[in-house]
Amino acid sequence: MRRRGLLFGAGSALSTGALPHWSGAAFAAGTQPDSFELRLADFALALRYDTLSADVIEAAKRTLLDTLGCALGAVGSEAAVIADKTIRATFGEGNAASIIGQQRPATIEGATFVNGVLVRSLDLNDTYLGTEPLHPSEILPAALAICEEGQRSGRDLIEALAIGYEASSRINDALSFIERGFHPMCAAAYSVPLMAGRLWGLKRETIAQAVGISAARGYTSFVINSGAISMMKAMGLAGLATDGIFATRLAAQGFTGPQDTLEWVVAKMKPAKATLPVDLAPDRPRLPRVSFKRFPIQIELAAPAEAGALLSGRIKGRVPDIREIVVQTYPGIIERVADAPKFDPQTKGTADHSLPVCLAMALLDGDVTVAQFEKDRWRDQDVMALVKRTKVVPSETLMAKLPKGRGAIVDLVFTDGSTLRETVEVPEGDPARPLSRASLERKFFAFATPVLRQDGAKRVLDMVNGLEAVKDVRELMHTLKA
Repeated sequence: MRRRGLLFGAGSALSTGALPHWSGAAFAAGTQPDSFELRLADFALALRYDTLSADVIEAAKRTLLDTLGCALGAVGSEAAVIADKTIRATFGEGNAASIIGQQRPATIEGATFVNGVLVRSLDLNDTYLGTEPLHPSEILPAALAICEEGQRSGRDLIEALAIGYEASSRINDALSFIERGFHPMCAAAYSVPLMAGRLWGLKRETIAQAVGISAARGYTSFVINSGAISMMKAMGLAGLATDGIFATRLAAQGFTGPQDTLEWVVAKMKPAKATLPVDLAPDRPRLPRVSFKRFPIQIELAAPAEAGALLSGRIKGRVPDIREIVVQTYPGIIERVADAPKFDPQTKGTADHSLPVCLAMALLDGDVTVAQFEKDRWRDQDVMALVKRTKVVPSETLMAKLPKGRGAIVDLVFTDGSTLRETVEVPEGDPARPLSRASLERKFFAFATPVLRQDGAKRVLDMVNGLEAVKDVRELMHTLKA
């Protein structure tokens, strides 16, 4: 079938909707409009593999490959080991789903949680930049676990992935969770029950109840990404996804949940709004607009890190002569990655969200890598010396040219008065400057080979590339065992 760039079937009745004020919903022909939860359920039930466009399917495969690589790179990490031990004490052993990188199976909830921690731990997983940065790949462990337990096909996995990504991204486009004090991951509280409900064959009304239960519980404070960042950064969305599965189980047994959960937040949490448009139209897919990371750092640090890596080759022998480093970027980025704790990080989670630290390592070493963080490179004297010389200011130039960008201008000022400048307006990995297929595969093999060996990593790559032909997702998950 020719796909003509559609996301899913033209027969869908879904369209862009504006959320009414939670207490003043409009009535049409004497009936109350469907709740947002019901409209999301319709959105999920309407999506079909056969009407996904070729670029959406390819984006789903790229996303899956990148996400699995990130998870494999974190196998054996302290956070993942703690998570694995805890889920077995909480949910029991189980044999429904696999944990990436090990032979021992787990329950669906257990695998969702541990694999979610693995995906997020390195801070290398993908990002969708809507109103604010979102990491939609963290919902993938839930889809993998449910597909594995139900012996679903690769096509089913692609459908579930598309449902989760599209729902999360469209909510992310519509409002800022951060300005209300919440983390953008809250969007997953809406998308995970959609994936689970669709894969379990639930009716629209039941899926809507699951979304209501999950969303009412799923508002996570942004404090987990503020100040000194703890291990909870790696488990925030993993916990939401696990709870979303539990909410769907409850709804399947007849448990009911609230409606208009997003409307309530929009109306009650400052800045309050009377309406909020969420685009649920069947075209304009978001999946191909996902960014992939070159560096294992907060996505908004990609441009300064790239600029630092480019400058590194031009300053050989001159590092002691750097008097000042001036970085120009966007005010919102400065607030998130150049606040006071980022100039004196005490944890790895703070260091990989620190603009001055990541820029200093790029300048000194020509790159920013996982190994640097594992070896506490960010604590070294030469790194901290450059951090102390760094100043970060808003860039009128960038804001005028690319008001919604995430670029950076880095100026090095030397003791003799000379200067060097590097400007990165669009960082590598951005949808406007995509990570090449070769770079994506190099990234995957770098993390997969130590765990699966070369032949195992190649099998995973081949399965992902031909995902639509995979009859049973258990085949893929079996290959991901160490």
